[in-house]
Amino acid sequence: MSNSLKLAWANNLRAAATLGVVFIHCSSYVILDFGHIDNNHWLIAVIFNTAVRWSVPVFVMLTGSFVLSNYNDQLGNFLANAFKKIIIPFLIWSIVYLLYNNWDELFGLALSNVQKRALLVEKALSGTEVHLWYVYMIISVYLVIPIFSKWTNLARTKELALFLGCWFFFLITTPFLNNYATDFQLNYFTGYIGYLIAGFYFFKYLTLNKATLWALLIISIASIATITYGASFEKKEFNDALLAPLTPGIFIMSASIYLLFKQSSVTLSSWMTSLVNQICKYSYGIYLVHYLILAMINEYLIGIDSFHPLLSIPLISLLCFACSFGTIYLLKKLPVLGNWIG
Repeated sequence: MSNSLKLAWANNLRAAATLGVVFIHCSSYVILDFGHIDNNHWLIAVIFNTAVRWSVPVFVMLTGSFVLSNYNDQLGNFLANAFKKIIIPFLIWSIVYLLYNNWDELFGLALSNVQKRALLVEKALSGTEVHLWYVYMIISVYLVIPIFSKWTNLARTKELALFLGCWFFFLITTPFLNNYATDFQLNYFTGYIGYLIAGFYFFKYLTLNKATLWALLIISIASIATITYGASFEKKEFNDALLAPLTPGIFIMSASIYLLFKQSSVTLSSWMTSLVNQICKYSYGIYLVHYLILAMINEYLIGIDSFHPLLSIPLISLLCFACSFGTIYLLKKLPVLGNWIG
């Protein structure tokens, strides 16, 4: 069997995660209307949102599976490729979002030049749109890959398992330990590096029973959605504590999805395979542009909360996804700029 066939699951997973991110942000429009919409409608949005919260962690796990595994000690080439493929498109779209969101502040008379410079510094440090946090994070992850690749490729499985066990333990305990003064250096086993190592470990060494994985996936989605719904009504405001990527439930969900795809034997038709491959090719560009497309759909075409979320969220998510794919596909055809757009 060729490598392309063996790793078709990874392309399928990347394409699914790309669509999942769009679902997260589309459903968030409804979720953030907490207290102003029907409770049942809000619950549906929470379920949609929870069910695809594995999307971003899976991107990092796939990086661990393929980038971390295949680092070839060519540091200069590695950093140059990362700059070309990740940072330049990020800078271009950061400027687009900056202008779209802050045109009046930057070119109007309401702010002084000092205030405008302060705004630019703030946006450079925190991102010009909320979803761009992912790029700040993934840049940091790429910087440690040349260092961690040495260890991961030489480490024994039990050493990798020890790291992941400590990381998962601190996912569980950190919220409690933060309530107390402690000298434990938790930063050694925290952050998205855990997903990077998990992707490496799961890809090379781990296989689990599919029934167990399905059970873990369903239980994690149901429990997170239920607790989020209950906790939000208890506090009378949206409580997203369990929806953050660095929480035990989201890790279990993400690991289950990853392993289910890895252990799948689904064979897509030729046209579906071609479509999935195209989505993977443009997945980073789709991620960068989709938030702008979604905002424009919601503002100028149809409100995401204007009809029942059971229909609005999937339909508008698919519309946004298709428009984002088409936008990047066409922009990639442009001379010069097309090489840097994502």
